[in-house]
Amino acid sequence: MSDALYLGWTTCHDEDVAERLAHDLIERKLSACVQIESIRSVYRYEGEVKLESELRLCVKFASAQLKSIEAYILANHPYEVPEWVVVQADFVSLKYQAWAKSSAS
Repeated sequence: MSDALYLGWTTCHDEDVAERLAHDLIERKLSACVQIESIRSVYRYEGEVKLESELRLCVKFASAQLKSIEAYILANHPYEVPEWVVVQADFVSLKYQAWAKSSAS
């Protein structure tokens, strides 16, 4: 479905980086909305278990932007292995869908 709305997540440690990524995605019209949330992450990296405070970006976008956003994240994210996980929304209200589509076009 070409009008499908997708949600993608990435994380970073720095508020300035999170805001830069979010603003770039909006200014480049790749995303309709980016939400920034404070979270705690537990994960294994280089053989060590880590507990870190991070910022999670929830990126809302149309299916046509999937490859462009992935390329942007991989090129501009400071992490060696940035998280980029994407799901398709099962349901989106018609008004929100129309707003999202018009915001990123």
